[in-house]
Amino acid sequence: MADPIHKSKKETKKKRTNPWTLRIIVILFIWILIYFFFAGPGRILFPSLLISYSSVSDNKNTVYFYGDRIEKALDILWLASITQDSIRQFSGDTTTDEFSSGVTIFFCESPRQYFHLTWNKAMGSAIMGRIVLNEALITGNMSQYSAIIHEMYHLYITRKHGYLPSILFYPKWFEEGCATMLQDYSIPANNLGNYLQKQPTLVTVTSLEHPWNWQTMVRMEDGKMAPKGYGQVCLFARYLVDRYGIEKLREYGSRLHWNLAPDRTFGQVFQTPLAKAESQWLQTMVEAREAPPETAFIPLPFDFLIFLRWLFVVFVILFPLFLLVRWIFRTIIHRRQR
Repeated sequence: MADPIHKSKKETKKKRTNPWTLRIIVILFIWILIYFFFAGPGRILFPSLLISYSSVSDNKNTVYFYGDRIEKALDILWLASITQDSIRQFSGDTTTDEFSSGVTIFFCESPRQYFHLTWNKAMGSAIMGRIVLNEALITGNMSQYSAIIHEMYHLYITRKHGYLPSILFYPKWFEEGCATMLQDYSIPANNLGNYLQKQPTLVTVTSLEHPWNWQTMVRMEDGKMAPKGYGQVCLFARYLVDRYGIEKLREYGSRLHWNLAPDRTFGQVFQTPLAKAESQWLQTMVEAREAPPETAFIPLPFDFLIFLRWLFVVFVILFPLFLLVRWIFRTIIHRRQR
């Protein structure tokens, strides 16, 4: 028989330890939030924190820019409206205006400024309802229009379907394919054959459904898979339009809201399985000598760094919910006991 006094001491020690553990976790979480909003991407939600930036607006869209770059900022402001019209026309969206509330764009002149606002090194990002552009990578055949319409399409999808559904249920290959197809010039698409001559491997679109899948693909082959991936989904989206028509593409996109089976929906809309349609596309590429005959699909590997990144994202989102639910249940129980 257990000693009641000894048992009571254990329970008291447990009660003392648990609150302190929770307090430490809460303090760390609060510190992460403060760092995120005052030194990380969270600052784009509060532009007043970016005291070194100026802004220009047309009473709908707003562009924040650094230094004496008012002329380029005005160009971007004009292009914002042009790209929004192009996206609505491409999507056949005539009943609603997803851009009616306006769009905020941050125009960074250096990779360092861009990284501080996004924590990535891409050409552009559509994050937290904002667009951030990296001017240093908008060079050569990549125009400002190309960069803006690509990111504007991502923002359009988020606003149309909602943030969570666009992440969990909207296939990333389809979103990136349409966004890249909208550009006036796509270096990855037009050079896919050259990339495949050097390394004839691709990741099948059936495994590029979620953002973490896409990020894993981008890091494959020391980053050399990224241009092939963008070129692949762009040309595959063009193939779908050429073979089945733009209306089928629009129908598929309209049926992806909270869709738990996007691949099955693809088969229903296009009357062919997604994997088969992709194989047929690759066959047309080979027959046109735009891809070598030995081109093969390879599996998507597990990337531990991507796993940790999304584990952190889930923690930041779910931890406050956990605390809220915990507080509600404890309050209800406490009131019942009274």
